[in-house]
Amino acid sequence: MGMMALRWCRAGVMAGIMVFFSLAAALAQGDSGTPPPRIGNIWDSLPHQPTEGNVTAKEHETGVAPDATRERDINKELQNLDEQLLNEEKTSPPAIPPPPPGAD
Repeated sequence: MGMMALRWCRAGVMAGIMVFFSLAAALAQGDSGTPPPRIGNIWDSLPHQPTEGNVTAKEHETGVAPDATRERDINKELQNLDEQLLNEEKTSPPAIPPPPPGAD
């Protein structure tokens, strides 16, 4: 029975080595020439989200872009909201509780 178990053990080790080397060879081949489906903001070789320049150009192209006065008002409102949020952040206590003792 000992000799039979040794043969099965050797067969298992050999099978494991063969699987390892076949996986290693497959990984070594690596790039198949096709790009991955997603890299960051790029999906299928196209940008997933438009840039500000693309949006502005499309707005002007279709005639829905705000005029200069309206755009200035929008920017002023956004600046005021930004300043308000930053001031609230400075005056408010942190919302994150301190870590429990000994967690350092």
